[in-house]
Amino acid sequence: MKLLSAVSLLMVIGTAIFAYSKANDLSIETKPNIIMIISDDMGRQDLSLYGSKLYETPNIDQLAMEGMRFDNAYVAHPRCVPSRIALLSGMAPTRLGSELINRKHFLPPENVTFAEHFQNAGYHTGYIGKWHLGKSDGGWPEHQGFEENMLAGSAGAPDNYFYPWGARSKNGKETFAHIKGTKGEYITDRLAQEAESFLERNKDKPFLMVLSHYSVHTPIQAHPKDVEYYKNKLDNMGVKAASKKETYDIIDSGDGISQYKTKQNHPVYAAMVGSVDKSVGKVLKKLESLKLTDNTIIMFTSDHGGLSSRGPNTRELATSNLPYRQGKGWLYDGGIRVPFIIKWPGKIKAGSVSQTQVMNSDHFPTMLEMGSLPLSPQDHLDGVSYMNALKGKEVKRPAMYFHSPIARPGATGDRNSSAIIDGEWKLIHWYDENLFELFHLVSDKEELVNLADKHPEKVKTLSKQLNSWLIDANAQYRKPGDKMKWDIPKAGEKLENTDGKFKW
Repeated sequence: MKLLSAVSLLMVIGTAIFAYSKANDLSIETKPNIIMIISDDMGRQDLSLYGSKLYETPNIDQLAMEGMRFDNAYVAHPRCVPSRIALLSGMAPTRLGSELINRKHFLPPENVTFAEHFQNAGYHTGYIGKWHLGKSDGGWPEHQGFEENMLAGSAGAPDNYFYPWGARSKNGKETFAHIKGTKGEYITDRLAQEAESFLERNKDKPFLMVLSHYSVHTPIQAHPKDVEYYKNKLDNMGVKAASKKETYDIIDSGDGISQYKTKQNHPVYAAMVGSVDKSVGKVLKKLESLKLTDNTIIMFTSDHGGLSSRGPNTRELATSNLPYRQGKGWLYDGGIRVPFIIKWPGKIKAGSVSQTQVMNSDHFPTMLEMGSLPLSPQDHLDGVSYMNALKGKEVKRPAMYFHSPIARPGATGDRNSSAIIDGEWKLIHWYDENLFELFHLVSDKEELVNLADKHPEKVKTLSKQLNSWLIDANAQYRKPGDKMKWDIPKAGEKLENTDGKFKW
C-alpha cells in the first residue's frame, strides 16, 4: 500500500512536470512567431489606408483589414538613429546622449534589446536590412540578440538602390562592400528574398524576424516600369509629376528658414512606396505557403515621418505629410507620427482601429507580453505596453517626451527643441529661442494655432513636466552654431532649470 502510494505520488509529480514542460514548450504551436517590418523615412500619410490618393499599398492595407490600425502612433525622435535606438532598446534616446557624440556604437552593446530576451527564451532571431546603429567590434545585430544578420549596413542608406549599392563613408570606405549582389539587383527586392529564405529555414521553430527596409530613404530610385505606372496615374489624376528639377509644389514655411512639400506627386517615390508594399506581400504569401499565418504576429511601422521639409539647401523632397506639419527632423507631428499596423490572428479583432497613443519604445514590453515573456522594466525603461489597446480598450498613455538637440536647419530646416504630448495637448519648446508653442491636437492637427498665450497655466504645467523628464533623462544640449561642442556636465554636476533656460 505504501509502495502503491509512492508510485502514485511519482506519477502525479511526473504528470505535473510534463504539464509544466508542455505549458512552457517553445514549439511553434505554443509560442507565436513575431515579424516586425520597418520602412525607413515613410510618413503616416504615405499609405493608402491613411488617405493617400497616389501611393498604392494593398498588402499593407490588407494587414490592417485583418488586424488593427493605430491612428496615433509616434516615434521617440524624428531621425533614423535615435528613433531606432528607442525601438530596439525601449529607452528614450535622450538617455543615451546623441548620435553626434563621438562614441563607437550609437546603440551600446551593453543595452539590452528585445531580441536578446527572445533569443534567451528559445526563439530563433534574425535581422534583415538597415541597421545604422554600429558596426565592427561588437556593434552589429548579432551582438544585440540577433542570431542571423542579413544585409545589415551601418550606413543610413545606399548610394544606389540598384547593385552595386555603395554607400561610402566620410573616409571613402564603402560600407556596403560586405553585402554582395548581382548587377542591377534592387535592394528592396533582395531584402524580401532574404526574409522569405529566413522563414523557410525557421518554419519549424519559433522565430523573431525584423525586416528593416532602406526604402523609402533617399536616393529616390525605383524600377522604371513602376515609375512609368505612377507617371500615367498622375496624368489620369490631372496632377503634374514632380521630379528633381521641378519644385513648383514646394512652398516657404513662413519661418524664414524652411520649405515644405505640399503634394504627393513624385512618381519615383510612389514606386518606392509600392516596392515596400510588394515586399510585405511576399512575406504574407510565404507565411501562407508554409502554413504559418495563424501563428505569426506581424507588425508594420516606420522610423519617423516622411522627408517633406528642407532648409536652404536644394535637396530633393520625397513626399508630403499634410495635414500634419513639416516632416523628418521636426518635432511637429509630420516628423514624429508614423503608420503602425499589427496583425495577431485570433487575438486582435480584424479591421479594428485604435486611437490609443503609442510610441515606438512601447513595442519592446508589448512584444514581451505577446510572447508570454516576463517584462524587464530596467531594460525597456521608457516603454509602456499597449496590450490593452490590442484587446480593444482605449487607453490613455502617460505623457510622451521628445528631445531633439541635433537640429539640421540647413538640411531639413528644423531647430533644436524638446516637446511633450500629454493626451490632447502638445507643448514644443524651441530652446535656442526660448519659445513655447502649445497645440490642441484634436482640434488643430495641423499645429497652426499656438495657444500658449491663451493658456499660460497649461504651458506652465506641461513645461514643468517636460523639464522634470529632461533632468531625469540627463538631456544634453548642443551650443547654438557649434556643431560638435556640447554643454556636458562635469562629474557630479546636474542639469538645472532657471527661468526656462537650462544651465549646468
